Amino acid sequence: MMLHEGHRKRMRDKLAAGELLQEHERLEMLLFNAYPRKNTNPIAHVLLDTFGSIRGVFEADIKELMAIEGVGEGVATYLKCVAACAKPAYSADGAEVFLRNYGDFKEFTMRRLRSKTEEVLELYMLEKNGRVKYIFSRCEGNGHKVSVERDEISAAIASAKPYGILIAHNHLTGDSRPSEQDDKFTGEISVLCNLSGITLYDHCVYASDNDVYSYFAEGRMDEIKSKYNLNSIMNNRR
Repeated sequence: MMLHEGHRKRMRDKLAAGELLQEHERLEMLLFNAYPRKNTNPIAHVLLDTFGSIRGVFEADIKELMAIEGVGEGVATYLKCVAACAKPAYSADGAEVFLRNYGDFKEFTMRRLRSKTEEVLELYMLEKNGRVKYIFSRCEGNGHKVSVERDEISAAIASAKPYGILIAHNHLTGDSRPSEQDDKFTGEISVLCNLSGITLYDHCVYASDNDVYSYFAEGRMDEIKSKYNLNSIMNNRR
């Protein structure tokens, strides 16, 4: 407890002095009561990376919160209680993220991936109005390759129940052109979306701010959707 007490005091002093706190700092302080003997900075960042904003954290249900490593039922219930108290203060244009067109998606992808030093895969799960309701983000911490089990993605989609999905990942090679494996992954997610009645809008590959590949912008989404279907995927497994 003493290890983090100095940091917590500095945070409280900033708040008392009226200094502007960043979003992760506000959530970090909110979690002080939930984790009295634990550094809350990492879990605050994970929650924001997953749900996009504090408002997104508040609007997640208890099961979605408990799916985050380190968040048990008690912490999830605490966050929902705080959310219920804070809901009347929500502003109409709060810290939500809306991805309504390719420009929005490209800008959001650049902001999320430009500082990454390892390969990251993200799925942005959207409501019908384009609001990001859940972010599925994975990296393996081993540099240039990330792999995710199909069942894990299926479970995330079933939990979030999105209207539509956008895929984003980065290439550390400096070249955004997609590989055959990228095509296959896009096709498999398209099939999963079809089975769930969900729209797959696009897949962006980020190499740099000046080099972002979009399957949609390149006119390849229809090609991928026609090439990959349930039968083709099942045949490839045989």
